[in-house]
Amino acid sequence: MKKIISFAFILFILFNFKVYAIDFQVFDMRNKIFEESKELKALLPNSKDVILLTTMFDSCIIATSQLDAYFYMLGIFGSIKRENLTNTAIDSITTWLTEIKKTTELSINILNIILPPIEKTTQARIKKLQSLFAELNNRINAESNKFYLIKKSLKPIRR
Repeated sequence: MKKIISFAFILFILFNFKVYAIDFQVFDMRNKIFEESKELKALLPNSKDVILLTTMFDSCIIATSQLDAYFYMLGIFGSIKRENLTNTAIDSITTWLTEIKKTTELSINILNIILPPIEKTTQARIKKLQSLFAELNNRINAESNKFYLIKKSLKPIRR
């Protein structure tokens, strides 16, 4: 009997860790973007495209900082009891997600107008960063949809 209970407990823990990992795809994107910023910084001393690489590095740091702020907001949001949850709290967090998306879209658009001649390594980094930002925007859309569903599930306030 103890084996069955132990096995069930272990399955329960493993299942919860798997769900936890699925829910933090945005955090994984934050880490990927931060890692990209480190790689961009490493290219700076030996590149002819220093200004462009610095701009790309700055875009990564801004996105990382915005995502960090979002995670802090999630912590505050998570502390609100279900019965005290309001549309204002949800609107604040979704507005922040929209701002992150606008910033990354601006970065993507700026990277699209870069004209040659630039080094091949810089071109590869531009494509990678554009891809990361596009993937982040897709995940932001998914996060926004989650909050939309939460907002939709709230009972209307009766007056």
